Amino acid sequence: MPYFQYNKINIFFDDKGTGIPLVFIHPPGMGRKVFYHQYSLSKHFRILTPDLSGHGDTSGALEHVTMKNFASEIRALLDHLSIAKAVICGYSSGGCVAQEFALSYQDRTLGLILAGGFPEIRSAVLRYEHQIGMYFIKNFPSAIKFAIAAAHTLEPNLRNMLKEHMDQANRKVWFDFYNRSLHFSCVDRLPQLKIPLLLIYGAKDFTNQHIRAYRRVTSFQAAFIKKAHHQLPFKNWQLFNQIITGFVVDHFSTDEQS
Repeated sequence: MPYFQYNKINIFFDDKGTGIPLVFIHPPGMGRKVFYHQYSLSKHFRILTPDLSGHGDTSGALEHVTMKNFASEIRALLDHLSIAKAVICGYSSGGCVAQEFALSYQDRTLGLILAGGFPEIRSAVLRYEHQIGMYFIKNFPSAIKFAIAAAHTLEPNLRNMLKEHMDQANRKVWFDFYNRSLHFSCVDRLPQLKIPLLLIYGAKDFTNQHIRAYRRVTSFQAAFIKKAHHQLPFKNWQLFNQIITGFVVDHFSTDEQS
C-alpha cells in the first residue's frame, strides 16, 4: 500500500484508476475503508482514499487536530502525486475537512462533493449525535465501533472489515475530530466558493435540513436519494456512484486530469 511522509507521519492511501482525480475524505474514526464501494469508480476516474492521521493504517497522530491540518494532509497527498487539482468528496463530518480544503486551496480544487454534509451543525439531533459519539469513544469504544459498522452494512465480512479498520484509529484523534466537527463553521466563507458544488443527501437523513444553510450563501446542485438514510457511500453506493459520475462528467474534462 502506498504512503508518503508528512510532518513525520506516514500517511497511507489507496490510489486506483486513471483520469480525473477524486479524493474521498472519511468521517471521524472510519478511515478509508468506508469508501470500499467507490473503488468501482476507478473504471472511469482516478480514486484516492487516504487514511487521515490517526486513522486506519496512518498510525501517527497530529499534535493538534484541526480541519485545517487535515486539509493540509490532503494538499500534501496531491503534492506527493504531482496532481494539480482534484475533485474533493467528503462524507459526513469528513465534509468539514473537504470544505476547509476547498476554501483554503481553491486553486487545487476542481469541484466539491458533500455526502450528508453541513457547513455548521444547526440540528439538535446532529449535535447530540456528535456528543454521544465523543462520550462513547472515550468510555465504550468497542460499542461505538460495532454500532457504526452495523449501521453501514449487515454483511458480516464487510462489517468486520469496517470494524477492524476502526480498531486501528487513535481514540484521542477520533474524539478531537468529533469535537472539531461539532464546533466547525464555514458559513461565512461559503460565498468565496467559485467551483462546482454537489450536495448528496438521503431523503430520510435528518442531516439534509442543512441544505438551507447552503441555499442562502452559494449556488450548488443537489441530489436526494429516495428511502435512503445517512450511509450513502455504503448502503446506497450504486446510486451514489452514478450521481458522482454524472456530476464529474458534466463539469470536468479529461484535460483536467493529472
